[in-house]
Amino acid sequence: MTTVGELGERGLIQLLIGELGLDLAGDDGAVLPGIPSPVVTVDSYFEGVHFHRWWCPPERLGRRLLEATLSDLAAMGAEPMWLFSAISLPPDVEVEWLLGFYRGLTGRPDCRLAGGETVRGETFGITLTAIGSLEGPPLLRSVAVPGEALFVTGPLGRTLFAPGLLDESRRRALSPIEAEQVRLFLEPSARFDASRMIRAAGCRCAIDISDGLASEAAHIACESAVRVCISPESVPLVPYSAGRPGEAFRAGEDYELLFTARAGCAFPGCSQIGWIEAGEGVFLVHPDGSAEPPGEGYDHFD
Repeated sequence: MTTVGELGERGLIQLLIGELGLDLAGDDGAVLPGIPSPVVTVDSYFEGVHFHRWWCPPERLGRRLLEATLSDLAAMGAEPMWLFSAISLPPDVEVEWLLGFYRGLTGRPDCRLAGGETVRGETFGITLTAIGSLEGPPLLRSVAVPGEALFVTGPLGRTLFAPGLLDESRRRALSPIEAEQVRLFLEPSARFDASRMIRAAGCRCAIDISDGLASEAAHIACESAVRVCISPESVPLVPYSAGRPGEAFRAGEDYELLFTARAGCAFPGCSQIGWIEAGEGVFLVHPDGSAEPPGEGYDHFD
């Protein structure tokens, strides 16, 4: 198998353009058509920290990282348009593997790869910059107001056991239930469908759940200067996390949307899990009226 070190940088770029049918100008920068209100987000992923190459086929891994990055655009109410990739490659990475990875990155027809950078590095890593187009006001973390209801767009806790199960799969075959857990973890989907729905309903506050419900609720509480109250019994969980809600609330990489709306609103496929009131902080409020903080969410430096 040919490696990227054997092919060289120029050869690799030309191969990617030819094999993937990319329409790249090859200049020092990309000239993008006019976007009245561009929304830009950046995410970095490094092997050994955010993923392992042996987790899944390269196309599946590339699509996973793409959807994780685009989730930020969905949380802002923007539509995806352009993608840039800056990739760090050890020279022993196989060219065929890398082609599959880029097929995953370019798998969405609504988000075109417009350029990027390729460098040699000791660790395989990639930084993705996604640009979306926004019509109308954005969804923000800072505009929740007391009296609003708190919603989530889907079940949480998908990552709770998945990395361990992937490691276990190297030693034994996974059961059908375990395989489904891994599938949910490896195949997230940026919730543009839900984003369009809640914007059409006049919602103004949203955030994607990438670092866990506890962490994202704390962002809303801090930036909107409100208290976020969560009814833990109302939070939908994937079946295999149902017995460990506290851990599920702190796990990351669900990529659902957490948003607020006028009290009394209902949204198909979404669950009302709490409310906003005057005050500060985040609290889990139980049926007997007792309240407790949910604990810390995912911390990249912990």
